[in-house]
Amino acid sequence: MGIQKVLNEVLTDISPTDSEKEELTLFSNAVLHKLKSISEYPILDIIQVGSTARNANLKNDHDIDIFLRFERNTERETLKEVGLRVGKEVIDYFGGISWLEYAEHPYISGKIGKFSLDIVPCYKIENCEKIISAVDRTPLHNEFLVLASLKTDISNEVRLLKKFLKGLSIYGSDLKTAGFSGYLCELLILKYGSFLNLLNDVKTWKLKKVIVLDEIYEMYGLKNDHKFLEFNDSLIVYDPVDLNRNVAAALSLENYCKFIFYSKMFLMNPNKEFFYNFEKKTINKLNERSHGYFLTIEIKRPENVVEDIVYPQMEKLQKSINKLIKEHDFDYLRYTNFADEKVCYLSWEFLVHELPDVKLRVGPPVSSSFGVLNFIKNNEKYFVSGCNVCAYKNRKYKNVQILFNNIVNGKLKGQITYPKYICPENALINIGTFVERI
Repeated sequence: MGIQKVLNEVLTDISPTDSEKEELTLFSNAVLHKLKSISEYPILDIIQVGSTARNANLKNDHDIDIFLRFERNTERETLKEVGLRVGKEVIDYFGGISWLEYAEHPYISGKIGKFSLDIVPCYKIENCEKIISAVDRTPLHNEFLVLASLKTDISNEVRLLKKFLKGLSIYGSDLKTAGFSGYLCELLILKYGSFLNLLNDVKTWKLKKVIVLDEIYEMYGLKNDHKFLEFNDSLIVYDPVDLNRNVAAALSLENYCKFIFYSKMFLMNPNKEFFYNFEKKTINKLNERSHGYFLTIEIKRPENVVEDIVYPQMEKLQKSINKLIKEHDFDYLRYTNFADEKVCYLSWEFLVHELPDVKLRVGPPVSSSFGVLNFIKNNEKYFVSGCNVCAYKNRKYKNVQILFNNIVNGKLKGQITYPKYICPENALINIGTFVERI
């Protein structure tokens, strides 16, 4: 099948219908109208943002994101209190249910029929002005993209890119996914003009790829030789509304490399499969093999701790445990972590779970007098191998499960880094289970 035919078929699948667009617009306008009727000082303006505001959403995406912009000198507590009260009143008015979500400060989320709402307070700032709260740039992103779309309609190309990345399980800039944000997708399409143009360039990308949109030079009157702030990330895309920010900072090295690899694969063999759970199907296929020794520890997830805190802390703990595993000569084939609403899972697949009682310890070169004396003082069964003095030692942990028993019993606390919220003590050890992240 030709590549354009594949893209056309996918686009037909993923694009909202005209009636869906009209329904979304009518409901969004009704919510905005109600918000404006009850808003109060110091709210300066109310803006709908996100993909549904810019006609870049996928079919059945009914997420409506609305930002309430406040005066710069508004107290944090006032911003929080007014934002939550106004948001809840609107959702109640439409007969929906609401709850608190947390970014840097709490905001209201809600569900009204098929529509999901986020009503987020923020401070009103200008381009390249220092943010006061973490979400202050979002309305500026929206303004930039709305103006850019007046020059060219990139909606369908953005949809193709989003769906492609979703198929690879690398769409989303949250710390769990470490992938591409919707804003980054729109900037990339704005830069390259189309999904295919982007992929044809991506296949040539190397580490530390730098992208500067032409609009940035126009907006700020910069010359072509302008020196931008340097970043040490895999992909660097300068934010048009804040030149000191890399929009792709959340993207992991592995996901960056997956994007390059699968872009090449798709261009060589265009297939709709890439757009539909491709990564999950690939993992399922890879799991149809002989396996090593599965071990998972299950840690109770702390309440009211968001994923952008939970996942980095699981990574930190697992890497600390990995160091200990290696020190005791156990090799793992892979490891991963995953959290549901109640439990944090840290999983390993070991190549070998049991080792001989004896181990070889390689000491210093025989020419190192002080080192040799110190080594033989602490190792009774020593000998020379090559140019080093060596010794046979009894292994402390013959079985990896015994090592993990000591971890969860708190006996190795001084040898492991304990994150604030994810503590391995009293965790449940589950042998024969590997919990996939996706």
